[in-house]
Amino acid sequence: MRRKLRLATFFAMLVILAMPAIAQDVIKIGTIFPRSGANAMLGEQAFRGADLARRFVNEAGGVKGKQIQFVNADAPTPQAAVTEAERLISKEGAKVLIGSLTSGNALSITSVTERSGAILWETSGISDDVTNKGFTSVFRTCDAGSLRGQSAVMLAYDSIAALLGIPANGLRVAIIYENSSYGTSQYNGAMAEMKRRNMKFVFANGYLSSGTDQTSLVLQVKQAKPDVLIHVGYINDVQLIANGLRGYKAAPKVLIGGGAGYTDPQFQVGQQTFANGVIGIDMPSNIDPNLLKNEKDRAISKQFRDRYRAEYGESPSLAAEVVFLGSYVLLNNVLPAATDMSVESIKKAALSINVPETINGWAVRFDSATGQNIGATAVAYQWQEGQKQIVWPSNLKSADFKYLPLSW
Repeated sequence: MRRKLRLATFFAMLVILAMPAIAQDVIKIGTIFPRSGANAMLGEQAFRGADLARRFVNEAGGVKGKQIQFVNADAPTPQAAVTEAERLISKEGAKVLIGSLTSGNALSITSVTERSGAILWETSGISDDVTNKGFTSVFRTCDAGSLRGQSAVMLAYDSIAALLGIPANGLRVAIIYENSSYGTSQYNGAMAEMKRRNMKFVFANGYLSSGTDQTSLVLQVKQAKPDVLIHVGYINDVQLIANGLRGYKAAPKVLIGGGAGYTDPQFQVGQQTFANGVIGIDMPSNIDPNLLKNEKDRAISKQFRDRYRAEYGESPSLAAEVVFLGSYVLLNNVLPAATDMSVESIKKAALSINVPETINGWAVRFDSATGQNIGATAVAYQWQEGQKQIVWPSNLKSADFKYLPLSW
């Protein structure tokens, strides 16, 4: 009996002694997305993108011989994001958190990562505040909100004016936007670009996206008579306002949406044929792999799409693709370039990389002062017969403009 007890104790000690060695064979990375609540569907798609990036890297041998291990968190609200970020860092030992899908969650997580010295690797939250507050531990691979606002104005000036037969400086432009950091960032970018181009601004107003009656706002748009209306909103308020524009005969000649609600598949479901001609500014996604210059990027793009369809029974969404892209850059480019897995070494490696092309056409190169990827760009999608087609810029387009001016 004593001999059996001694043997059991001996083997237990071996297991305990082996645990640090086992732990050192993996690199822990946290993920934090809203996988329940109002954004659960997009949050789950985002996580799938990150997890496929992890598996691609692990299947290729990992990072310096070590496998990547994810420790995951569900953050349906900004408050939950704070709690879960603290848990991932303090209890799970994650030094890098991949997130966050929403700007609200991203901003909440930055308060934790800055305080704890960990890194937020932001793949999808676009509020300017994520990178313009002086944070030292944030790297964002996707575009910033102000860039989308600028892009909407550039599109109107460079392409839409000619399509309408109106001098660019004579276009009447109005902007309405939900007034969180998401919408405000795009509004600020659009206004700055209009000022640079000396364009005619006729009306602007922010509103609460939770409002259930936007009649007053729609009537103000009607009174302003814009040629181009730039609208930033989420799916519910976008549907409400689009219906109001038609119902009150207040539709502009061209409607340009700032991502979110206008590129959401539910927009077409709700608007049916009225979606035809509506434009949405967003991240590039699902571009023709033949437009990519690098053969390796074309192969990764095909592998990602094929694997996603095979495992989940659907094509990858924009959320899945942009999070895959950002996560893959971290795991495939940054971590291998770090001298060790300390936060400072990872930061130094992030600032050293220059990825000329990724699967959506972006380059990745981080601004040393802000952590923003200066290679991220926006594209214009247009709804055509139930499908989103890239119509701008010309080097990425899949179709020409149609249905303009709108026939609402």
